[in-house]
Amino acid sequence: MTDRDAPNLNGDSELQPPKRALAIIFLIVFTDLMGFGIIIPALPFYVPKPQQHPILVTMLFGVYSICQFIAAPILGMISDRMGRKPVLAFSQVGSAIGYFLLAYATRYTGGWLLGLVFISRIIDGVTGGNISTAQAYISDVTTPKNRAKGMGLLGAAFGIGFAAGPALGGLLGRYGLAWPGYAACFFSAIAALLTFMYLPESRTHKPVDVEAWLHPKAFLPVLKRPVLVQLLLVSFISMAAFVMMETTVGLFTNRIYGWNQRQLGEYFGYVGLIIVIIQGGLIGRLSKRLGEWPLAIAGPLLVTLGMAGYTYMGYHAVFGVLLLAGAVNATGRSFQGPTLSSLVSQFSDPRDQGVTFGLYQGLSSLARALGPIAAGLLYPFLHNTAQYVTAGAITAVGGVWMIALRAQAARGAGASTPQDVTPAAVETPPG
Repeated sequence: MTDRDAPNLNGDSELQPPKRALAIIFLIVFTDLMGFGIIIPALPFYVPKPQQHPILVTMLFGVYSICQFIAAPILGMISDRMGRKPVLAFSQVGSAIGYFLLAYATRYTGGWLLGLVFISRIIDGVTGGNISTAQAYISDVTTPKNRAKGMGLLGAAFGIGFAAGPALGGLLGRYGLAWPGYAACFFSAIAALLTFMYLPESRTHKPVDVEAWLHPKAFLPVLKRPVLVQLLLVSFISMAAFVMMETTVGLFTNRIYGWNQRQLGEYFGYVGLIIVIIQGGLIGRLSKRLGEWPLAIAGPLLVTLGMAGYTYMGYHAVFGVLLLAGAVNATGRSFQGPTLSSLVSQFSDPRDQGVTFGLYQGLSSLARALGPIAAGLLYPFLHNTAQYVTAGAITAVGGVWMIALRAQAARGAGASTPQDVTPAAVETPPG
């Protein structure tokens, strides 16, 4: 790819994505998240007697994120130098290998089964930095004016994949634990093929000191922006709270209703459908009408209400409350996710989008690693709702923090505001 082929990042306020680029990135993320979602209902049931070993269940989710936390910032920096396309393709091939091993592990029992499952999650985690790279890709080919819409499209792909994936995984799980893994492998392989064959590169290449660009100092420009740092921290605590629900709801509903993979898959499908509706159709209109800050503030506060509903379920198993809690929680996450991503992009330097979103995804991965550990330890207490009480308190803090941060940003605090990232500041499309 030459500089002439690259998207125009030199101040064109009418910048439009390369032809079919957003449609292709949508399909890539959708198929990738289909694979990820398919295995969610099955994971708790890889552990024998899961109610007696909640920490093992949650660690099946957490080990993936520990590895992703280590790898995602590095993959983000690689994508800044080598391009988004090869990083996306590499991550999807790695996921396909990990899912194949997950399916193959079902040939064994006991310690061998769990060992192979954990290895498969490690492989997938190390190569699983694709969401941050997809976010950086959208930042490359959009402007601040249409970025929230682009991030919303990414969120819709996430939501549709997350809706269809668990539902399909629940159905396939009826025929054995291996089937979700093989299906996930198939979808990841399809995503890799789409990337190789159809995705146009969004970055140009530039000379770089190979030994220097992996140095920790590469992150300093990001860390010198106070508003950006706080946005990343709010994202971190919000994600930690969210995964406390995500990683224990299977155990929780199994205890109160005796749900198996199929029912759990249907519930995740219901939650994902709400995410699709909001992120696929409403978020762009709402952000234009209300702005991104109000939605980024309302999101964690709605999640707090959702966690209160899950807590109530521990004492009174009312099915309608479970549906309401899932809907409110999903709405809050759908408000916060794309708007927070867009704000992170606006408050970062266009030349450091890959590093910024690598850190963004890396912190999300760390939250997804720590959240399950905390949830597994808290699960036995307060009628199996202590993790929801804790998560609700965390997201309440996140909502108040965002209110204060909005005021700080309005005063022009810190070295970076969206207005600081002007077209004149970008000399050439960084690669």
